[in-house]
Amino acid sequence: MPVAEGKHLQPGSNASVPYRAEYEVVGRVIHYKATFGTTSANSTLDGQFDFDPSKLGAAEAVDAFMANHIAKADFDAAP
Repeated sequence: MPVAEGKHLQPGSNASVPYRAEYEVVGRVIHYKATFGTTSANSTLDGQFDFDPSKLGAAEAVDAFMANHIAKADFDAAP
């Protein structure tokens, strides 16, 4: 299973939140299990989202999706 790792800043807090996401692509859907590390705790998120593989690669789509969760500060809540 492919893995995407990275970190993104939370707007307004300058907190850098690292993530690690294992993902699987099935057609136009990405299924993922992500772990986010924060200074206070770690959290895990399972889910899926649609993407257009003709416009964006799977790894880039996962990174963008994780950035969105981190920016919204909802990385410990289901999508």
